[in-house]
Amino acid sequence: MDDLIKGMVEKVGIDEATAMKVVDFLKEHADQLPALLSSSGIADSLPDGIKDSIPGGLGNMFGG
Repeated sequence: MDDLIKGMVEKVGIDEATAMKVVDFLKEHADQLPALLSSSGIADSLPDGIKDSIPGGLGNMFGG
C-alpha cells in the first residue's frame, strides 16, 4: 500500500494525507469499483489484460 500512496504523491501530485484518503475510499468501495469503472468508460482505456482481471482481483488488491 505504501507504494500506491507514494505513486499517487509522485505522479498525481497530491499530498500523502489525500493519497491515504483515496486508498481508504478504494478499500471501502472495492466491491463497487468494477461497476464504477465500467460505467465511467475508464475500463475501456485500460491496457489489455487489466480490464479482464478487475472483477476477480481488485478487491484483493485492497485487502478485500
